[in-house]
Amino acid sequence: MDWLRSIPSFPDVSTVVVVDGGGTGSRAAVATSSGEVLGYASGGPTNSRSAGDDVAAENIRAVIAAALAAAARPLAPTAVLVSSASVDTEAHAAVLARGVRQVVPEPATISVVADTIGCWAATAKLEPAVAVIAGTGSAVLAGALDQGSRRFGGWDYVLGDEGSGYALGRAALREVLLVSEGRSNGSFLADEVRDRLGIAATDELFDLIYKPEVDKSHIASFATEVLRLATQGDPRSEALVEEQVRLLADTVAGAFREFTGIHTLGCFGGLWNQQIYRVRFGRAVIAATGRQPAVVYPGDVAMAGSFRLVLRKGPGGQPGPAEDHAVDTFEAGLLWAKGSPA
Repeated sequence: MDWLRSIPSFPDVSTVVVVDGGGTGSRAAVATSSGEVLGYASGGPTNSRSAGDDVAAENIRAVIAAALAAAARPLAPTAVLVSSASVDTEAHAAVLARGVRQVVPEPATISVVADTIGCWAATAKLEPAVAVIAGTGSAVLAGALDQGSRRFGGWDYVLGDEGSGYALGRAALREVLLVSEGRSNGSFLADEVRDRLGIAATDELFDLIYKPEVDKSHIASFATEVLRLATQGDPRSEALVEEQVRLLADTVAGAFREFTGIHTLGCFGGLWNQQIYRVRFGRAVIAATGRQPAVVYPGDVAMAGSFRLVLRKGPGGQPGPAEDHAVDTFEAGLLWAKGSPA
């Protein structure tokens, strides 16, 4: 699905709602076209695969309603852009759009897209770019306004998530098994994992991981042990980091090959806070692509990227100082709203 091309024009951007939804929570902001944030709220998860369709739709309704209620005056939204995890098909988008319509009536224009779109939009001010997300999971999105967009990777923990916290955490847990069988020399890492889990026998690992269900976030948390030991020079941990950054860099290389005129790579997600991950990934990208892209770390600005997209798709939308000022104002308002007591 080409989510970038799926975004419609917004005839009226006087009252904009942007929503950032995920597997653990969601955020919604209401703003004027000049970027003044009028209301902000956080809410429940909107990932319909993990939360279920009905819960996801209700959570999207509730977080928008809460953001509207937080405003100092009654508001009638005119443009809504939702970016959310688990939005892979039009059917998935329709689930969340149904929830939006319960609180945002006609004639407001509504668009629901994948969560990677906001990150892409924040990478290079809507110029051609590749965005790579590496946190609990991973995904890559390449896009250009005149070429559309395409996802690479992002197939979740069973089929994908190369280079993610989950992949590193799973590798750490596997070391306990491999070391016990004499198939790996990663004893330092295996001992760290055993100590954290509080287990003596390898067989105890199974119930801690598989019961009552697989917890992706819990498994991903063991990436901390891998990265710390790799930073300290543990050869096996270093090898595991190298393996995962190479896989993610290969995914990024596919994105660069597919699109023309792309020179910027935006990195989003918690793993980029780890210096060793940044350095090893940077080397792997050069090896995989044969060039050095401009690498940026925009931080937590996906909602600001979505807001810029709405403005650009609005009446007379165009790049320039006015758009930049509105987005800067919006981003500053978000920071203030998130730091204010509920």
